Amino acid sequence: MTKRHIAASLEDGVLTLTKVNIETRQGISMSVLAELGDAMDRVRSDGSIRCVVIDAAGDGFHNGAVMLGEMATDLRTLTRKDYRRIIDLGHGLGRNIAAIDVPVIGVATGGALGGGLELLSRCDLLYTTKDARFSFPEVTLGLVAGWGGTQWAGRYIPKRKAQEFLLLGEEIDGTTAEAWNLVTRALADRAALDAHLRKVTDRLRSCAPVSLRWHKECLRALWEKSLTEGEAVEAVAVVEAMSEGVWFDPVEAFFKGRRWDYTTGKAVD
Repeated sequence: MTKRHIAASLEDGVLTLTKVNIETRQGISMSVLAELGDAMDRVRSDGSIRCVVIDAAGDGFHNGAVMLGEMATDLRTLTRKDYRRIIDLGHGLGRNIAAIDVPVIGVATGGALGGGLELLSRCDLLYTTKDARFSFPEVTLGLVAGWGGTQWAGRYIPKRKAQEFLLLGEEIDGTTAEAWNLVTRALADRAALDAHLRKVTDRLRSCAPVSLRWHKECLRALWEKSLTEGEAVEAVAVVEAMSEGVWFDPVEAFFKGRRWDYTTGKAVD
């Protein structure tokens, strides 16, 4: 039986996907690519899933593309066709993660490098610890950060910092990653990260799924379209969300100083 590289658990609407291939320091193997892709399909078909958490076992580090070693015992035998396949696999999974309707949260307790960091960059939120380590070492290896490192990480980070980060290939810590906007937040340690993650997932469970879905669509337009096109997407989002009619009771509760909990379908104080 093939050993699985992702452990999945679903609890209270939160699907947690944990990389457990600790022998490669939770690297991006062929199995990781396939199993994460299968998990995204599961999210699309299971309406009970309210958000996804992508985590790593072991030291909590997300290693890069260890699948290179799986493609050939002698890397010199790889061809241009193989190189293109590598890129297509990474881009495909990244787009798959970014395209699902529910929020995706990355957790990088120990940090990430290369392809591991690139796929985490496609998450909606990314949490880490202050002492974590992040890098794109490709420039020191004769490679290119080609799963979105130059494009997505390069968009998150201010231009001058992105140039330094990608052109030098040096490590930064979690505190710096937060200051540079590479991660959403850097917490003191794993205990603090877990406590914050519980608050975030609790909050997401209390949000309207239809609103989360359309906000994600609008945010994608922010990145990918012009302002005029983005406003058009926003206009559609408002009409479609309101037409589902789930907002009547929550708005009434709001004006009475109460909050609507979408997990219970009731107003709470």
